[in-house]
Amino acid sequence: MAGGKPLRQRTGQPVRRNSHNAGGAEMALWRQHNMFPKSEHNARMRDLEEFERETKLPGKRNGAIGGVGLQVYRYLLRLRGKKTGRLDPTVRWIADAIGRSRSAVHAALTRLKEHGYLDWIRRCQPIENAEPDEQQTEQIANAYILQTPATAKERVRRMLRRPTEFVRAVADKLARQRKLETSTVNDVIAEATDPGLRAVLERLRDAVEGANPPSGQTEAL
Repeated sequence: MAGGKPLRQRTGQPVRRNSHNAGGAEMALWRQHNMFPKSEHNARMRDLEEFERETKLPGKRNGAIGGVGLQVYRYLLRLRGKKTGRLDPTVRWIADAIGRSRSAVHAALTRLKEHGYLDWIRRCQPIENAEPDEQQTEQIANAYILQTPATAKERVRRMLRRPTEFVRAVADKLARQRKLETSTVNDVIAEATDPGLRAVLERLRDAVEGANPPSGQTEAL
């Protein structure tokens, strides 16, 4: 301790390549990929289990993901923040939670990433009150993104009995057509968000109504 200030123990470990500052890109990716209802949570897990069975060769103990991979994925699904999608446990944390070694967890994470079920962002953060000659940034836990391969998306969709993109597009088109058929002129004008367009439509409406009064008789010239 020098001058009443405890000496910082320098790790000497450099920040890994391609690391990003915490609190950046991962926030949007968490919201985009890690926030989904519990029904999809279960469907994603069933899809991965089915993929594991499909890729298990005769006489082999594991498929492409492996038993540890299934454990890791199940734990990540449960751990994700329901309101923010946040998911950034350390490998040690995961290993302790599921009772596996860190090397086994790391290998499982790699397999999940290779098959498109997971991705991550390496992160770092500044060290508070670091002296000029000390390490300025430190590595922190990765931010994990729960992705879904294209084939898995279709399987999850069927499990949840959701309509396909084509069916949704057709349904939206028919709904717009029905809405137009039943809308009045005033309804159409009210939905115009551009003030200039709304003014033009209002003038056209007034011109048409002036030429065709409710009585059905035009005014005498």
